[in-house]
Amino acid sequence: MRFVKPPQYEEQNSVALTMEEERELLKLIADSKCDEVIKHSLIFLLYTGIRRSELASAIIEDGFVSVICAKTRKNYNEKRRLIPITPMLAKWMHVFKLEKMHTVRPDALTQAMKRLMPEHHLHELRHTFITRAQECGVPREVVSVWAGHAADNTQTSNVYTHFSREFLKREGEKVDYNI
Repeated sequence: MRFVKPPQYEEQNSVALTMEEERELLKLIADSKCDEVIKHSLIFLLYTGIRRSELASAIIEDGFVSVICAKTRKNYNEKRRLIPITPMLAKWMHVFKLEKMHTVRPDALTQAMKRLMPEHHLHELRHTFITRAQECGVPREVVSVWAGHAADNTQTSNVYTHFSREFLKREGEKVDYNI
């Protein structure tokens, strides 16, 4: 019988970028000879916290980015989640061509990140968004909703809490910092 090594998950090795690393990444993206759509896709992932596989399903609706959750379990209806367009994302919205970003292969994003910052993983952009939102004062339960995670392990949070779109937008306004 042959031993099969269990899969490695990026989450175990991932950390959020520091503010300095985030600044460096944006400069590297700007100076890169990468395709513009790849550049914009990396920035979109950084400021939405979506997973690379969710980019193809992203739509903009009423001040939110809506994506089909990549972690939808088998035999369950697909679930969309909403991430408000934060001030950090709003600064870039005029350059994004979402219909072109939908065609980007997830592995192309991983490779671009590896070329730009070899010591970091693409999934760290998700960690960075979640961390920055909390650093800006957004409650953990709200950030969990944006990330597609259970707010906590209580029935109250997971079954009975339903944040209004207006509340989520107001919380999104907090995600604004100097970079």
